[in-house]
This record gives sequence, C-alpha cells and structure tokens, in this order.
Amino acid sequence: MNRQLSLGQYRAIDLGILLLIQTFCQLLLYFATNFWFPEQLYIASPVAGMAALVMMRWGPFAALHAAVGGLVYAWLAGGTWQHLAIYAGGNLLSLGALGMLKFLGKERVRQSAFLALMFGLLVQVLMMAGRALVSLLLGGTLEGCVGFLTTDVLSVLLTLFIIWIVRKTDGLFEDQITYLLRMEREREAERRDRF
Repeated sequence: MNRQLSLGQYRAIDLGILLLIQTFCQLLLYFATNFWFPEQLYIASPVAGMAALVMMRWGPFAALHAAVGGLVYAWLAGGTWQHLAIYAGGNLLSLGALGMLKFLGKERVRQSAFLALMFGLLVQVLMMAGRALVSLLLGGTLEGCVGFLTTDVLSVLLTLFIIWIVRKTDGLFEDQITYLLRMEREREAERRDRF
C-alpha cells in the first residue's frame, strides 16, 4: 500500500521528532553539567539552535520548541513558577527573528553561512532578552536580568555550532514546503529521463 502523508501529518511528525531530539539533548547537557562538571558557572542549552532550525523549516511553529525548551530547562533546574514563566515566556521573544527570514528571505539566509549564523545568533539574543524582560515584568532585579545574558555564553556557541552543522545537510536547514516541492520536481525529472 502506497500511502502518502499529508503536509499536516508530515509537519506534526517532523516537529515531534525535533522536539524529542531537543529534549534528549537538553537532558544530556543538564546531567553533564550537574554531575560531570558541577562547578561550571555557565549553562549550555540547545533550545535556541533547535528553535532557529524549526523557524527555518516551519516558521512560527518554532514557538512550541522555544516554550517547551524553556519549561524543560526551568523544571530540571528545580525552578519556581516564576522561572517556568521566565524561560517559557521569555524564549518566545525569539520568534522576532522570523522578521529576518521574512525581510531577507529564507533561501538567502539558508545559502549564506554568515546570514545563517547571524540568524542563529539573533534567535539566541532574543531568547536571552525575552527572559530578562519577563523577569523584570515579574519583579526581578536589573542585575538578575544581566545574569540571563552572561551565563548563556556557551549556549550562544552551541547555537552557532548547531546552525553550522545543520546547514551543511541538504534539506535540513530549509523551508520544508520549498524542500518538498523541490524533491517532487526532482522525482518528476528523474521519471521523465527514464522514459
């Protein structure tokens, strides 16, 4: 039986797999930081890198990965409801990076190593700024907000590394509707060439 997936089914499976990968990596980094390197002052999180990847692939559906990533991080750290709100809500500011994709075009960002890395950096910086902003709104101090920026240096490097790697794999760091249409055109051309 040759059953094809609908676009919605394909997107749901893709988003689910990427969310599982993100959560697994987040758990791995949490345990590494807390059990292997307990004196480490900085944190490393894959959330911004994965959110940037999902933004490229599916646009605003990246809100799921940004928010869930924040919830998982705060929960693992034993955070209060304020921490959950700061990380989940603050991470959503990263969706502002969709403006860069809209302004420059996804294809242009995808093809340029520099623009792709700047896009990943923008996602990370907006997440950090969003956390600081939500913290301020919940009564946090200015110096506490600065902590959201300074302790995430390793996450910035991880985000840039993730973007560097995923853009090298065909179809991974690409708008998925564009990718599916391109694959269909290539299959059609291959069929024509056979006959």
